[in-house]
Amino acid sequence: MLNAQNAAQTYRMNQINSASPLDLLIMAYDAALIGCGQRDLARTTRALNVLRDALDFSYDEDIAMGFFRLYQYCADLVRKNEYDEAAGLLREMRDTWMQVKHQYQSVQSQPAPQTTAQSQAYLEMTPQLMVAG
Repeated sequence: MLNAQNAAQTYRMNQINSASPLDLLIMAYDAALIGCGQRDLARTTRALNVLRDALDFSYDEDIAMGFFRLYQYCADLVRKNEYDEAAGLLREMRDTWMQVKHQYQSVQSQPAPQTTAQSQAYLEMTPQLMVAG
């Protein structure tokens, strides 16, 4: 049993160490949602603290402050034993970040834009293609 726990912990650490910043953010939301589902104040609070600590106020203070207030509100809800309401807010934010991740991945998988030479060659061929049709 101890080996299974060690293997699971090693696997999780490898996941964390190889994750992108966006994946780490989603993992923190997952931890908060698990904490809410288990009605575990300590676990949920730890996850919310991770989310708050990850905020970058130097990038855009207004956006960071908005997230800070949302996380603080979720923490207040959890302390009032209103886990379902907190989970609903956290799930919406997590789902939004998942959409961002999917959009980013689809942009990353698109073919590279044509070079200037390729674009110029296409423009030169366009009149010939129109006439040939």
